[in-house]
Amino acid sequence: MIPISIPHLYKEDKKLAIEAIKKGYISQGKNIKLFEEKMADYCGRKYGVSCSNGTTALYLAIKSLNLPKGSEIIIPSLTIISCLTAVLENGLKPVFCDSDLKTWNLCFSSLKNKITDKTSAIMVVDMYGLMVDSHQLQNFRLEFPEIKIIEDASEAHGSESNNKKAGSLGNVSTFSFYSNKIVTTGEGGMILTDDKKIYERLCALRNLNFIDRKKYIHSDTSFNFRLSNIHCSLGLGQIKNIKKTLKARKRIADRYRKNLEGNKNIQLPLDKNNVYWYFAILIKEKKDLLIKNLIDNNVDYRHLFHPLHKQPFIKEQQSLPNCEFLYEKGIILPTYTKLKNKKIDFICDLINET
Repeated sequence: MIPISIPHLYKEDKKLAIEAIKKGYISQGKNIKLFEEKMADYCGRKYGVSCSNGTTALYLAIKSLNLPKGSEIIIPSLTIISCLTAVLENGLKPVFCDSDLKTWNLCFSSLKNKITDKTSAIMVVDMYGLMVDSHQLQNFRLEFPEIKIIEDASEAHGSESNNKKAGSLGNVSTFSFYSNKIVTTGEGGMILTDDKKIYERLCALRNLNFIDRKKYIHSDTSFNFRLSNIHCSLGLGQIKNIKKTLKARKRIADRYRKNLEGNKNIQLPLDKNNVYWYFAILIKEKKDLLIKNLIDNNVDYRHLFHPLHKQPFIKEQQSLPNCEFLYEKGIILPTYTKLKNKKIDFICDLINET
């Protein structure tokens, strides 16, 4: 079986994690703050707050903004359900918008059509390795300065747009460090911001809202969303070696592109600024047959995210044709640091012969 993803850990990651274990710093320790600082610095932000995973990062990011209860957050429909969960669990109303057919990111014209006097925030998601256009987002910010921006950069560690790094665009920006991510700690997440008050609120929210830990005094109820020192030790090595990881993924993408660019039944992803969390393609015809060919030859794959507005528990069904088209036609191919050219060629041969 050629798997869809295999996490890659560098020697330095393992060394730092083992050192933390040997010294007994398995829960809290200095590498938590170091990882937060390194990640924030890499993305050009002032503050970083680590947490247990990408879903809790989104939840905490929204909660830190103190948005009016019942107000609306516009989110792309083509994204992971964590984005919707974070909105609903904060007592806010999600409003779904469509995708751009070229970038697969949020469509700004669809976004603007969804704005009402109840809109308190928008969420942009950097899809499959390609971050949202920073100029478009800045123009939106200038036009609607009162609307907060939440950026989910979980799929685009290291991507850039107009010299801005993924994770640098939102009032709050979030990352996941799940095992399939470009930077991984196994499980884990982080929120970045430049606002000191938001940073301080995030620090309290992820740690039971302690005022005085020794006296067990709290400012309010909250949860334990902390990330361990072991996880952050892995993260320190990962962020130090991110250039190697990005170079490896570019090699994989270039190999896929070289093999598939002559196939008129395939639409390839945009290459500029893409860091290829996954190499995803659109199949114009015979998608089911192609998938069967992959399965029969022990090649793993995934569909694109199922549009949120079409999830079975969503009562108010609507039409968002672009993301529905992308879901219908798109699949994800194996993408991981040590994927060999020979295996990529094998996968592409299966696709080209379908």
